[in-house]
Amino acid sequence: MLGTDGIVFGDKVINVRNQNKDGYPKEGCQNYVANGEVGIVERIWQKPKAKANTHQVRFSSQPDYCYNWASRVSDEGISDLELAYALTVHKAQGSEFDKVILVISEPSALLSKELLYTAITRQKTRLIIFYNSEAYHLRNYSSMAFSDVARRFTNLFEKPEIVEYKKNYYEAGLIHKTARGELVRSKSEVIIADALFDSKIDYAYEKELSLGDDGIKIPDFTIEDAESGTVFYWEHCGMMNDDNYRSRWEAKRALYEKHGIVEGKNLIVSYDNENGSIDSQAIRNLIKQYLL
Repeated sequence: MLGTDGIVFGDKVINVRNQNKDGYPKEGCQNYVANGEVGIVERIWQKPKAKANTHQVRFSSQPDYCYNWASRVSDEGISDLELAYALTVHKAQGSEFDKVILVISEPSALLSKELLYTAITRQKTRLIIFYNSEAYHLRNYSSMAFSDVARRFTNLFEKPEIVEYKKNYYEAGLIHKTARGELVRSKSEVIIADALFDSKIDYAYEKELSLGDDGIKIPDFTIEDAESGTVFYWEHCGMMNDDNYRSRWEAKRALYEKHGIVEGKNLIVSYDNENGSIDSQAIRNLIKQYLL
């Protein structure tokens, strides 16, 4: 066996440090194994009793070459190789796989926007997620409220401005915060939220909307008109130049119409301009048209 994991013939392994190492055949071999490379122990070299046996490993990133490790546990109890049947996101960073099975369990203090992004971008052809909650809850992690980066308070050039939100602290320059004190996903949503706030219109940000058998949708803003009893849903579209984004929005709009939520009636839709900017006056005109 090799290492503290007891690695044997046929095991799937990961190399855990960058290292120069002789590979075979020598011609064309880069003689280097990077941290995160994954391979298979394809052979155990049986050596005379005076010498240690050798684990021969072939890595997926270098399929035409193999590298050898002495079959023993070091005096320090550490090894360059570890079993790789399941990997943490941290160890998988920098690697790519055709198919990835991602296991996520809530609650988790380690889960963040950046960690989830790293996890879902390890796959090239297919991603399967095992999750112990409703799938749409993962959308929450696209918010800066779940960003580790936004919680970093280091700045080389000026003193950071720290703000508090739901008992967590953030760098003000890395988040989008409304006048009412919420964290939202974009500057466009800040403009809409602040325009509603200035007009003294109460709203709910990203309130879950159940559409029965068609599942849960999350409009950007939900506004309940107490006088008429009408509930308005506001969606802001920011990437209409992107074909995939546009097709997803059209499918969502069609689903809304199926459930009686119709643009021009109880569905308010605003758009970014082609250059990504937003017209704040156009937002206020929509408020006057539908809500005042």
